[in-house]
Amino acid sequence: MAPISFYDFSIGNYIKALNVLLRILKTASSYPDVASFLDARLAPDMFPLAKQVRYATRYPITLAEALTGKQLVTWNETRMMWGEEEKAWPELIARVEKTLAMLQGVDPKEAEAKADDTKMPLQVAADSNGAAAFRDIPAADFTMANGLPNVFFHVYMVYAILRSKGVDVGKKDVLISFLPGYIMDELVRKQAV
Repeated sequence: MAPISFYDFSIGNYIKALNVLLRILKTASSYPDVASFLDARLAPDMFPLAKQVRYATRYPITLAEALTGKQLVTWNETRMMWGEEEKAWPELIARVEKTLAMLQGVDPKEAEAKADDTKMPLQVAADSNGAAAFRDIPAADFTMANGLPNVFFHVYMVYAILRSKGVDVGKKDVLISFLPGYIMDELVRKQAV
């Protein structure tokens, strides 16, 4: 098997994960009480669904900006979040769609060329340590150690919250975006998706 490119394991997997998120958010759109889902959470000390979506879109944009050298969004003062806080379900969907559009604008060749030289700040200590709380590490290490696990975690939390609210989503809704293209093509031809 050929080695996977940096673009494929980073931007490619972010796109797949966000397509899962978009799919399950759109499925939930038809539920009459969908507006109440924005503040739903699995446990009192966990983020509500809307914030889970915001965090799922944070890491992909951080990487896209680092690789392109362009500011793609307006960040808050701590660079922890971008954009306005969504107050309605269609705004959450629009946030994911906007993130996907920005990721699809990243040139794979540019990403590959900059992968080794691009550094990203990994938090390694408490915020109270100021600048010493962060260590710049290669983008590939950041993505594997922090970016992908966080995106998958927050997407799966949205999935779990939606399931807890009775939304009819299941394992196939989560896994289908990760299927190889040739299998997806075959499923589409058979209209099994």
